[in-house]
Amino acid sequence: MSDRKLEELLYIKKDYSEIKELLKFKTDSRSFNMLGQIYLNTTELDKAYEYFKKANNIQNCAYIKFLKGDLETALVLLNNIKDESSFINWLINIINIIKDTESYPTYFQIRNFYEQDLDMLFRNKQNNLIYKIINKTKYLSKYNMEIYKYIGRVLYNNQYYEESKNHIKKSIEICYKDPESHFLLGEIYIKINKKDEAINEFRKAIEVNEKYLPAEDRLKDLLN
Repeated sequence: MSDRKLEELLYIKKDYSEIKELLKFKTDSRSFNMLGQIYLNTTELDKAYEYFKKANNIQNCAYIKFLKGDLETALVLLNNIKDESSFINWLINIINIIKDTESYPTYFQIRNFYEQDLDMLFRNKQNNLIYKIINKTKYLSKYNMEIYKYIGRVLYNNQYYEESKNHIKKSIEICYKDPESHFLLGEIYIKINKKDEAINEFRKAIEVNEKYLPAEDRLKDLLN
């Protein structure tokens, strides 16, 4: 099967069983990496680590250790990688920040990685690490003020609606003219059965950006 077809199964169709069957006798790094990614996606971290290790994918092995809360081993692995990518630098930064070691993440690192990593920690039930990371929000906001929105969205997606509401409201305080924050707050109000407040937030989203179609669609659903 072509690389394109395999990637379609992995990233679009997410047909993991078929990929496992196709790759079960493969011993090349690409196949090991793909299987590692499948087990990472299904939160089977030990199996994911096993395949990433076979592929000599030190970066993803470190990421697995991070997701399991083994920060010291993650740092050792990351510091042994010579070719540092933005993701590697980010991971080193966030681990050091959690450990109260001064670090300087970039705006783009937080934008590109923070939300997905926090969501992965929720998916893997790493409550202690989630608490530690969210507790560093004020520090991280110095580098990217949108972080309150990122946290709010992750909390919303994991059904922590009240906590999500608090973070999205903080995001709106910082940047009132962000239509996405108003839209997200409207979605939260729907989940907690506050229709009038939801309608108000969707209207605010359109007020700050008259072409914000998601809010327009939501208002049509709610008002018809």
